[in-house]
Amino acid sequence: MATVALTLPKTKRRLRSAPTGGRATFPDFYFVKQIDNSRLVRVVDVERRRELLSLLGLGVLVFSFLLLLAWQHFQCVRYGYQIEQLKADYATLEEQNHTYRLEQAALADPQRIDTLARTQLGMVTPNPQKLIRVAGAEPATTAPDSPELARNFSAGSADIPHEP
Repeated sequence: MATVALTLPKTKRRLRSAPTGGRATFPDFYFVKQIDNSRLVRVVDVERRRELLSLLGLGVLVFSFLLLLAWQHFQCVRYGYQIEQLKADYATLEEQNHTYRLEQAALADPQRIDTLARTQLGMVTPNPQKLIRVAGAEPATTAPDSPELARNFSAGSADIPHEP
């Protein structure tokens, strides 16, 4: 026994209000009814209004409280970032200060200054015959081959010898 498969043509479903082939449609009629509500007055419910206003006030209060908490939290976070930035700046400045102190110590080394004075400026240690002793000055207690440091006198002092 053999079975034959048949395909039926597909039919479109139509709306009931859609016209069918050769049939007339019924027109839709709309009626306008004039209603005059101008004489109606709404009755104000005082209790309901008070309840709504109190609920609104409570909502504003809760919202402002939450806004205050959020503002404090954000300020705390912002101050935390500022503190960390200032700590980083402080560490950088401490490192620069340490570097500058080492550089100052290297530049202020008396041995370096003596070497620069002898090589670049051509300065030499004076002979003992060219030294002029000022009256009232204590005798030199340094060794003859070590450099002698200069002494400062005030500008109006009479102890400073004048060379002719």
